[in-house]
Order: sequence, then structure tokens, then C-alpha cells
Amino acid sequence: MSKNKILILTLLLQLLFVGSVQAKCDFKSFKFGDSYKSTVSKLKIDSEFIEPYVEGTSQHFLFVAGEDFCKKETVFQGVPIQFVFLYNKLVEIQLMSLSEAPKLVMWAESIYGVKENKPNSFYDEFPIARWSWEDSKAVIAYSVESVASDVVESVIIQSLNHQQSYEKFAIEQEGGK
Repeated sequence: MSKNKILILTLLLQLLFVGSVQAKCDFKSFKFGDSYKSTVSKLKIDSEFIEPYVEGTSQHFLFVAGEDFCKKETVFQGVPIQFVFLYNKLVEIQLMSLSEAPKLVMWAESIYGVKENKPNSFYDEFPIARWSWEDSKAVIAYSVESVASDVVESVIIQSLNHQQSYEKFAIEQEGGK
């Protein structure tokens, strides 16, 4: 069996597995615009290691280990999840994975819809590809790149309704008002 067929078979098997347990880790339960405190509460994880919210700061990050939040889904083992807040509003969720084969793409598509017409390079033995797609409230950016015998995947889910916060933050970072 060729390596491309093995990769496609692996991807299909992962899609079946991820699709069967996706409900627990549907990030759509986190609403863009939620506060930092509300998001910590929804995560239902031990807050002992969560950095406290600092008033007066424009940007905050909340890091969670995928296996802590999505305990029963192996797709999230070793996957750091970063929640990004601007002005105490959730505006972005980022995930990154290093694994033997793409896996986050199946999860993302099971939640946010399948991206049609993927680049042919995604199906290569050593994939390298980038694309994005939208649902009604977010733009989802995906990338995969081969590193040695593994792949690095990145999924960024960004609010479509908080453009003003991004613009305000960019101006603030440039030293403007």
C-alpha cells in the first residue's frame, strides 16, 4: 500500500474516532465575548495553575493543556490550548499539535465544517498546507507542516465580531490612542 493511501486511511480512521466523541470538546460552547472569569469557570479545571486576571491590561492569555480540558479525547493529548482575550473579551482560541499524522484538522472540520478543495500538498507524504474557512461567527485558520517524521498542526479560531477590539489593540501597541 502506498504511503499516500496509508495517510488517507489514517486520516479517515481519525475522522471516525474524533467524530464519535466530539461533543465534549466543542469549543463553540465558549462564546466570543465571554469574560476571562466566565471562560475559566466554563473550563472546569483546577484554577491553581491559572494565571490570575490582571485589571487594566488590554490583552490576556489563558493556557490549558488539551488533556486537562478534553480528558477522553486522545486527539488533544499534548495539545496546548490558548484562549486570547482583548479588553476582557474572548476573541481567539489557538491549538497546536506535534504528531505523526494530521489530527486536529479532523476535529476542526467536525466542529466548524469541512473545507472543500484542500491543497494537494496536504495529501503528500510530507504535508505542507495552509487554508482558512468561516462559519457564522469565526474564521478558522489551519496549517500543517512536516518536521522530520512528524507534522506540526496549528488551528486558530478567531471571532468575526470583534474586529474593533483588534484594531483598538493594534493602535494601542503602535503607541497611538
